[in-house]
Amino acid sequence: MTLSRVWAVYKRHAYSLKHSVPGFVDMLFWPAMDLMLWGLLTLFIQRQQIHLPVAIYSLIGGVLLWDIVFRSNLGIGVTFLDDTSWTHNVLNLLVSPLRPSEYVAGAVAWSISKVLAGWVVMLALAWTLFHFAAISIGPVLAVFVLALMLFGTAIGMIVLGIILRFGPGADILAWGLAVIMMPLSAVFYPVSVLPGWAQAAAHALPTSYVFEGMRSVLAGHAAPWGKLGVALVLDGVYLFGGMAFARSMFGVLRRRGYVTRYME
Repeated sequence: MTLSRVWAVYKRHAYSLKHSVPGFVDMLFWPAMDLMLWGLLTLFIQRQQIHLPVAIYSLIGGVLLWDIVFRSNLGIGVTFLDDTSWTHNVLNLLVSPLRPSEYVAGAVAWSISKVLAGWVVMLALAWTLFHFAAISIGPVLAVFVLALMLFGTAIGMIVLGIILRFGPGADILAWGLAVIMMPLSAVFYPVSVLPGWAQAAAHALPTSYVFEGMRSVLAGHAAPWGKLGVALVLDGVYLFGGMAFARSMFGVLRRRGYVTRYME
């Protein structure tokens, strides 16, 4: 892997964003709106003096952490769609010396940058408007973020592979696949409220362990390091499988000539 080529992929999308108002809206505005909606709901519940078995700020914590999963996945999918369906730049990529691993590394780096930019805005709003400091979660917050970012990247790899195989018609999955997993991730409620079959599916997702752990920490309990270890192991499995799937579908694209789907 050549770092200069990875950096070239990163810069290509950074330059594209520089003069794109919709790009800035997607990166900064929508995360802020999500936080505003759930933050206001939190204030409403708090002012009603409703007794809840979990910390009231777990709603804000949930939306903050879920944004990492959603944006990590979305960043990779949108990066590829920008090079294929939207700008028809895929032929230029295929005739260049760029390796698939270098393109993916550049896309992941760009996705992480966008996630961090949007998250800084959300953290600032959470503190300014709702007096919620994410750092109050403690050092375990870094593990939460890492686990969720790895899973979001894994979903992005799966989406990338599906788009490579089935073409632009599958681009809705860049937004939809993570959302499908959201109910099973127990973002705003405990896994125990799910039906039996859904609980089994939830335990197969690393996100459920992270959000259960977040609520536990906010409630004043010790960080569940054992469960977070399980989440990281599952992340490794999903990430390896997602990358293998995306690479396999890239081979199918080249062998079967599916690149014509992205030509005008």
